[in-house]
Amino acid sequence: MNKHFFMSSKPYLLGLTALLLWVFCLPFAKSYAMKSESTTKLCQRSPSACLEKVNIELTRVQPKSRIWFSLMQFKLSSLFILQHSDELYQETKRWIDDEDLPIPFQVTLYMYYAKSLLGDGELAEGKRYIYKAKTQLSIMNDAYPSPIKLIEIANLQLYIGEYSEAYASLNALKEKYRNSHNPQFMMELYGHLGHVANKLEYYDEALVHWQATVPWSYKYGNEQQIATVHFNLGQAQQHAEQYLLAEKSYLAAIEHAEIALDVVKASHAKLYLAEIKLLGGDKEQAEALLLAIDEERLAPNLLLKLHDLKSEL
Repeated sequence: MNKHFFMSSKPYLLGLTALLLWVFCLPFAKSYAMKSESTTKLCQRSPSACLEKVNIELTRVQPKSRIWFSLMQFKLSSLFILQHSDELYQETKRWIDDEDLPIPFQVTLYMYYAKSLLGDGELAEGKRYIYKAKTQLSIMNDAYPSPIKLIEIANLQLYIGEYSEAYASLNALKEKYRNSHNPQFMMELYGHLGHVANKLEYYDEALVHWQATVPWSYKYGNEQQIATVHFNLGQAQQHAEQYLLAEKSYLAAIEHAEIALDVVKASHAKLYLAEIKLLGGDKEQAEALLLAIDEERLAPNLLLKLHDLKSEL
């Protein structure tokens, strides 16, 4: 099953939000995080390094133990963020029909499995699992109210077209938690607001939301997420024809993506930066950027864009 995910910050935020959901919902996840603080911090900072470490640790623990579920949560989030789509599909498919799993872990499986199905064009089945995840999240939130779960519900609403409902919910959270100093939560909140505003074609508002996300991403300190936020800000600026600002955002995205060893996000930023260079008549820099892109990391639609840009050189 050969799939491609286009990695805007929405998928990456999904990975982070799912991780937050797991940690906040399960006492044993908190316990493991305390005992293995280095793993938790590593996975927040670098999904690639996280995946390497977690794969080793998974061989040392009992399957379906409390620690195993925590490690698997880190693994699935990292696979999704890094766009290891085939492996993610196989891992989720392996457990998707197992009902003897903690509910938060079931929700994570439903979400990632649904995204795999949607990425392969299986829309009806993908949406079915989106609805299953949303139903479970709503039940969890009724029992244990949490703003993180509300953000995740809004994320799922993006995939089933409930844009207005999601935007209203997220704006209510923004007002309620306007004095929050939790950088990861605020980064998630403003990032999701940016995505939903874009879906609703509130482009000016989307730009404002992404601008607000940038400082929170730096406070959180995850290099890959900083890259993703800069990339999405660049997309909003490019749409607004703020090309000089977009160029700076894409350059920042490339810098932080390369620090995080995120070849995919760096390739995306180079692609759109090359487009801006071509618009400005700088074919030499555009060509250098396009030649530096790893074509195997691009989804079909972006590969087509790459070939179109090369034809303009």
